[in-house]
Amino acid sequence: MRSKNTELYGKITAFVNEYFDRCGRSPSTREIEGGTGISRPTVQRYLREMEERGELEYDGHRGIVTDYMRGAAGATTPVLMGNAIPCGMLNEVCDAELETVRMPVALTGQGEFFLLRARGNSMINAGIDDGDLVLIKRCERVRQGRIAAFLYDGAETTLKRYKERDEAIYLVPENDEMEPIVIRGRDRARLTVQGEAVMVLKDL
Repeated sequence: MRSKNTELYGKITAFVNEYFDRCGRSPSTREIEGGTGISRPTVQRYLREMEERGELEYDGHRGIVTDYMRGAAGATTPVLMGNAIPCGMLNEVCDAELETVRMPVALTGQGEFFLLRARGNSMINAGIDDGDLVLIKRCERVRQGRIAAFLYDGAETTLKRYKERDEAIYLVPENDEMEPIVIRGRDRARLTVQGEAVMVLKDL
């Protein structure tokens, strides 16, 4: 019988919980391998061992449930529902706040969030249509290629995909008929990230 490295139990569990906080679901064994550097066969072997000891649930695939995830499943987080955010060019932002709703932590993960209603059709190729609610996770920096809410000069706002190259910031629409907003030089300091889009809620 192969010996077990007890440190790996904690490393795998910590990654699963962190991934759940970030993505709202459990990771696959391939994602655990990529995030921890532990080979997939070893990850699978340790998960089965922990499942046998009752430390977590594991169905042999993506289904992993830890004690931490069970506790978070019934928890909710307050989400501020604000006004519309333009999906076209930069437009004046409205500061009025409408209401606060609660959403399951199991769905959102940990963090501070707010909801904005998309206005316009510049993000339709990303599945964000006029009138959809977009869940935004507050952050000060946005990753390359991600969709985020931006505030320009403290007065104008927009929802766009973020790209940066050649010392310029490109706020890129997801509509083949529209051009990106390009911000260069000192104007870059006038742009503020409000948060990264993590989910779209829409009517059927």
